[in-house]
Amino acid sequence: MRETLLEFFKKTGRPHRLEEILRRFGLEKREAKAYLKALVREGLLEKKGSQYFLPARVQGPISLHRDGYGFVRLSEKDLFIPPGYTQDAWPEDLVEARIMPPGRDGKPWGVVERILKRARERVVGTLDFRKGYAVLLPDEPGLPELRLLPEGLHGLKRGSRIVVKVHYDRRPYGEFLEYLGEGDAPETETEAVIAKYGLRAEFPEEVLKEAEAIPLEIPEAELKGRQDFRDLRVFTIDGVDAKDFDDAIHVERLPKGYRIGVHIADVSHYVKEGSALDQEAFLRGTSVYLPGRVLPMLPERLSNGVCSLKPHEDRLVLSVLVELDEDLEVKRVRFAEGVIRSVARMTYTEVEAFAEGFGLPEEHAFLAEDLNLLLDLTQRLRQKRLEAGSLDFSFPEVKVEVEDGTLYLIPQEEPRARSLIEELMLLANRMVAEHLVNKGLPGLFRVHEEPLEEAYGKLRTALARLGYTLPEKLSSKALQRVLLEAKGRPEEPVVANLVLRSLRLARYAAENLGHFGLAMEHYLHFTSPIRRYPDLVVHRVLKAILRRSLTPAKKARWQETFPAIAEHASEMERKAEAAERELTKYYMAKWAELHLGERFVGKVTGVASFGAFVTLRNGVEGLVRLEALGPYTYSEEALALLGPKGKRIRLGDEMEVVIAAANPRLRQIDLLPYRGEEKKEASREKTLVKKGKAKEEEMRKVVGPPTDKSRDSRPERATVNTVYFGEWAPREEKAGMHRPVETRAKRRRRRR
Repeated sequence: MRETLLEFFKKTGRPHRLEEILRRFGLEKREAKAYLKALVREGLLEKKGSQYFLPARVQGPISLHRDGYGFVRLSEKDLFIPPGYTQDAWPEDLVEARIMPPGRDGKPWGVVERILKRARERVVGTLDFRKGYAVLLPDEPGLPELRLLPEGLHGLKRGSRIVVKVHYDRRPYGEFLEYLGEGDAPETETEAVIAKYGLRAEFPEEVLKEAEAIPLEIPEAELKGRQDFRDLRVFTIDGVDAKDFDDAIHVERLPKGYRIGVHIADVSHYVKEGSALDQEAFLRGTSVYLPGRVLPMLPERLSNGVCSLKPHEDRLVLSVLVELDEDLEVKRVRFAEGVIRSVARMTYTEVEAFAEGFGLPEEHAFLAEDLNLLLDLTQRLRQKRLEAGSLDFSFPEVKVEVEDGTLYLIPQEEPRARSLIEELMLLANRMVAEHLVNKGLPGLFRVHEEPLEEAYGKLRTALARLGYTLPEKLSSKALQRVLLEAKGRPEEPVVANLVLRSLRLARYAAENLGHFGLAMEHYLHFTSPIRRYPDLVVHRVLKAILRRSLTPAKKARWQETFPAIAEHASEMERKAEAAERELTKYYMAKWAELHLGERFVGKVTGVASFGAFVTLRNGVEGLVRLEALGPYTYSEEALALLGPKGKRIRLGDEMEVVIAAANPRLRQIDLLPYRGEEKKEASREKTLVKKGKAKEEEMRKVVGPPTDKSRDSRPERATVNTVYFGEWAPREEKAGMHRPVETRAKRRRRRR
């Protein structure tokens, strides 16, 4: 009868009184109450007043701890799932959980009832053999070992890195897909990261053929219908190693103001909606910039060829022409399909040197007046944006580059040059967004919603401990004020990180929800169609308006399909960022391996009950474990580690450290506090490490750009603002992690 009653509640989906149950099932009152009470006790029903109803259910991704418990991540507050109630969920699976009545601690908890969507179809790991079975030891912490089907494994050795497809049966098992290599060599690790995140490394033959069929020359007929900007001083500013130039700019003085032109590569002219190129670009969603390797959204013929705004070559563009008055208020905006011929390919380094008072190279000297004007205008535009409440995070950027097995960690020091381009791109993006909204047209918007109330409350508490106050009422202006107050102080990066972590992730959406971080009511991405699919979609909408070809049927189709495109683009962006971050952490750990025993100065960027995170000046972060610090204890109230005689280790403090250990496979770096008397021991440890690595392939120890190679021929680089190394395992657990069992593999038929 219990099952019958429960099914009845599920079928009706609404609350019922005891009287209804009695009439419906003809039960005695005592009997019915006993059944209902048992269902309530088990959490299958809830009772409020005289009504019984199904308990609330929530959906969200689950995070799992190695001790067996987990949390379902929700928009308001995460739901705790005790050990034994996570079903067979894996980390990040989308689950449905039933909310249970509060326990002894007065807090609600949950039970996972269904797994709605698995987070991963493929898993990367190391091949091992146990009692005649092939098993996969996953790279990802928290994933269980997987038994493997024997097909495809013939000839592979224990220790091989492979990719498998996961079959979620009663007992999950794996099916061999791809061999990546041996050990944790950089090439193997790169392939492992690409496979782990499901990134697309190679273009299908059909896509490459379609790209090769595109003519390199622009037909004369196409130029006739476009505005000719080739007589203007249009130029590009990019990094020294950039290969795809998708934005160019120009500036003109007007009698009562200025005209700024932002010219963006007309990728939509070449990539037609529904074509093989378009479908592949949609699947990729974005270009992925890994250290030492780029996975472009479009084939090279487009990204580095006909769509790239190279100097002295005719290129098709979609242009935004903005007229500003003397106070930089927008007076007129015009959009046009055009053609440009860039007069110069400038670099951030050149422009930054010019901003500091040095001259331009002789071949670019004719642009001095334009650059002076643009530097002035964009600094004023930036100031107006900050006054409106736009958040300014001045994190030091480090470029991570790998070339010929050599690792370079290169600090980025071109703030004014990069700000110039950033402000112009923000202006163009805002103008296009406002145009679409005012016309009531569909679009893919870049949205950033306000922080959640709970997150803002935690931020207020954390900043108060550092001496900063925030009002009860949330506003971007208040957050910006705190960032400005912290500027130049030792705790500046810590304050910026706390504010950043309180914010929600920016994402793509088919509805205009505004951008909190930029303090803009209307915003989208328009300026990078070579490397971002949403920009390409927005180009199509804008061109349809300009050509008056937006039919009701097309508008309805876009309104129907844009939400799914936005969700996919957001997901691919997150995967790309995670892959870039993970491979960067690997290379930083490789760098640390080459500097074992060496001494560096860094800043404390995190404190926890198990130690302090310290970030070196080149962006590399490691952990100083609590046992290495001495008798310190963690104080959440002070956001610090408290030691004897009033000593404390706080966020933002400088600390001199020695690199003690590095594990690239686990992306971990262990540091020790430097003490003068330990100098000899550190030197001895470094010597031993060098001897032990004599047979390994050498990666030169370089921090800074190479001096013996032409920079323009070097590959794209990944940008890293802050590197986090995730959860650190205790020493004893880490030592035994993924250790192969020394058993001889036996040839045995697999039972099915």
